[in-house]
Amino acid sequence: MTATQVAPTDRVDTGGAAQKKTVRRRQRVVRRVIQLLLLAGFLAAWEGASRTVIEPYYISSPSKIAVRAVAMLADGALVTNALITLGSAVGGFLIGGVAAILIGYLLGVSPFWAAIVEPFITALWGMPRTAVIPLLVIWVGIGAPLAVVVAAILTFFLLFYNTYYGIRDVSQGLIDAVRVMGGNRLHVALWVRLPSAFVWIAAGMKMSLPMSLVGVVTAEMLASNRGLGHLVQFYGNSFDTTSTFVVLLALLVVGLVMERLVHVLNARALVWRSVSALDKDGPGA
Repeated sequence: MTATQVAPTDRVDTGGAAQKKTVRRRQRVVRRVIQLLLLAGFLAAWEGASRTVIEPYYISSPSKIAVRAVAMLADGALVTNALITLGSAVGGFLIGGVAAILIGYLLGVSPFWAAIVEPFITALWGMPRTAVIPLLVIWVGIGAPLAVVVAAILTFFLLFYNTYYGIRDVSQGLIDAVRVMGGNRLHVALWVRLPSAFVWIAAGMKMSLPMSLVGVVTAEMLASNRGLGHLVQFYGNSFDTTSTFVVLLALLVVGLVMERLVHVLNARALVWRSVSALDKDGPGA
């Protein structure tokens, strides 16, 4: 009798879950269609404005940009410079990110040293980063090394604070539970602090990764003869609006690639947070 009563309930629940999944799928399709329609409308308005209202010299047109993009892709220079910019941005992000997580963790677990060091980091954070680029040119030269250093600096400050406050926000009760079970500092770091703070760290990555691209482009515009930033500067100085838009489109693609990397890291952070929550409930069970 009990089995007879449970089975229909299970079927109803399964049907409800399937219906919700179908609704979500339809909503995604509708959103994509609306996005494509908005994009198509914007491009059509842009094309029409360049042909009737605004001089193409100022805004070019989607058709001209598409033709120029194909030509620049066939030439190979656009892809080469895009890879240079992407490599510098990722390299600077990794260097600055590792330093930020390491220092943020150490200060997060040591209030004494945090009280000493944090005011200096805050003072440096308040300084405009682009103001130190001329000094960095003297120290590391121009080109890719400069771009990597600027990207690392921008990445460090954004990710440092998220790591620092994320480590400080970890539940002391969870730390004590691991220590009671015989865990040492390494166990606390790997099982408690970093998994619990990873959501904070991932949020910092989401902000700092695009900023690393901004730093690279800025450095390439000021002191480099390669990269998408250099191309933007070159075509802008040449008053070549169409080619400038092509390079900006390439920067958009590079930014989207980096955003997908952040999305993967955020998905990983959610998994770690779920595991951390289960561990937190475990000792009290």
